[in-house]
Amino acid sequence: MRVDQLWRYPVKSVGGEPLTVVGVGASGIDGDRRIAVRDERDEVTWAGALPALMRVRAVTVGSGVAELILPDGERFRSDAPDAGGRLSTAVGADVTLVEHGPHRPEGALHVMTTTTLRTLASALPDSAVDVSRFRPNLVLDEVPDDGATGYPEHGWIGRVMAIGTLRLRFTEPCDRCVMITKETPTVPHDRAVLRWVARELGNALGVYAAVEAPGQVGVGDRARWLD
Repeated sequence: MRVDQLWRYPVKSVGGEPLTVVGVGASGIDGDRRIAVRDERDEVTWAGALPALMRVRAVTVGSGVAELILPDGERFRSDAPDAGGRLSTAVGADVTLVEHGPHRPEGALHVMTTTTLRTLASALPDSAVDVSRFRPNLVLDEVPDDGATGYPEHGWIGRVMAIGTLRLRFTEPCDRCVMITKETPTVPHDRAVLRWVARELGNALGVYAAVEAPGQVGVGDRARWLD
């Protein structure tokens, strides 16, 4: 197996950035989801409540700071004095940007395979199946065909994988919600995706992993099992 894609999402519930190499620590990819969107009730909100967030992208520009990119191409830093007002206008709600805590250790990384993406695309020929719908951190390619299913990572729970010095332990399936139906810069809104995942896969697609040993990972790196 090899690493096909790496993704970081600097702002929770906002589109992310592809990476070529990145450090991974106990709480996941450095800088992943360390900023959140807070609503008028002073609570952290998500794209299920504000779907327009999924049409926004963010890229890291410094420690704890992201640049947000609106659908019209407008850009602004998350630490700008008017950042909350500009994002509020874009998503049609009164929001602010705040610091967000690290992931729970058991779900530090979200992992999918190209096999799963291809299988889902085949099952849903009228839907646009794109990685932006599912927001994984790590996408693995060249996964051996063990004859099990078209969703090989679903059989990895409890197993341990090494990618260079990085060591991952797969912990649980990724339970899906309405976020995978939302419009992103590359796919339209589509309820059929969640209906199919719920009906055919018990609402799970992809898996979470805990980081047992930190390390640096890059696109093209080889992955191997340790068990």
